[in-house]
Amino acid sequence: MKVLYISTADYKYGAAKTQIDMILELKNCFHVIPVVLTKKHNAFNDWCNEHGIENYSYWYRDIMAGSAYSNPILNVAKHIVKYLLYLRGALTQKGILKCGINWREIDIIHSNHIRIDIGAYISRKTGIPHIWHIKELNKGHVKIVHYKPHCYQYINNNANKFIAVTKQVKDYWCKAGLEKEKVEIIYEGVDAEKFIRRQRRNDGRLKLVCVGRIEKSKGQLHILQAMSRLPDDVKEKVTLDLIGEPYPDYFRELQNFIKSNKMESKVNFKGYCKNIPEILKEYDVGILASKGDAFGTVTAEYMAAGLLTIATYTELAEHGKTGLRYNFGDIDQLSKNICFACRNEKDAEKIAVQGKMEIGKNYTINKNAAKVYALYKKVLKNEK
Repeated sequence: MKVLYISTADYKYGAAKTQIDMILELKNCFHVIPVVLTKKHNAFNDWCNEHGIENYSYWYRDIMAGSAYSNPILNVAKHIVKYLLYLRGALTQKGILKCGINWREIDIIHSNHIRIDIGAYISRKTGIPHIWHIKELNKGHVKIVHYKPHCYQYINNNANKFIAVTKQVKDYWCKAGLEKEKVEIIYEGVDAEKFIRRQRRNDGRLKLVCVGRIEKSKGQLHILQAMSRLPDDVKEKVTLDLIGEPYPDYFRELQNFIKSNKMESKVNFKGYCKNIPEILKEYDVGILASKGDAFGTVTAEYMAAGLLTIATYTELAEHGKTGLRYNFGDIDQLSKNICFACRNEKDAEKIAVQGKMEIGKNYTINKNAAKVYALYKKVLKNEK
């Protein structure tokens, strides 16, 4: 079986990182022959070359995009540019059939994001079955703007199957207009063996970490606000590292809050880090403060590394058993969860251990790949 994987980015971010792990697992364990198509040559292509995977780069358009800037003027400017690129893409995408891929050898097209439609175009022109992977919430994370008229009807008409990464994602998109019978829930997986058990310390500190792009919908400001409300005996023990690339306007907002609350010694911006499995062992608590991450790959990574995980909505962690939960924007509850982690070390460690076991049992990359492979066979059987 030969599958064309269409990627949205290089492997710096969650959606692409989980795609890479899935491709490698399908290749090694299920004998799928991958072919990768990226929007432009990037680190993903270099990775493919290192692993002997056929790969190509060809610019393609987005049919929708999120509004991630804090400043509405910047969001408007972004969408104007993206819409012009969308119009341009109607012409340029026609050249994809001559990009060098042998279409007669491709059995399935697997698009890694619902906002791109080059896979739909190829499927219409070649008759190759198309699977669309849904890895974000419909208007749950950031406001999504559609460039394609009758967008959901178009998406439905150009997919054999959809993969939703959680039940919540399926419910969101089916409510918006996707055909329910076409949507399969397949949870993302992580390679748990990559994660080194965190190092327990006896220095009296509680090291928090939040991994992900630094933008308003990710909720990093809420973590700072929760830290500012901690009791003095806890506050003196807690530090926070923010790992990820920042949006400039939101970054300034965070810096102003830190300065006005005299938290300079408590918060560190680490920038983008490549080797998350290696660095997580240095921390005690991992926080996901997002408004609505679809799967929250970083949540699974925290748990796999043995950190106590504090998260907003997630289907991975059960409150008090495999993690701690709170509602997005509930600063006081987040602060209470941090206090619990600091004052109840044994209970916190027990929850962290259970969380690590949960990932190893139900959210491995092998389980993910096996279900994806079964879906491939199902789609091909239906086509025949």
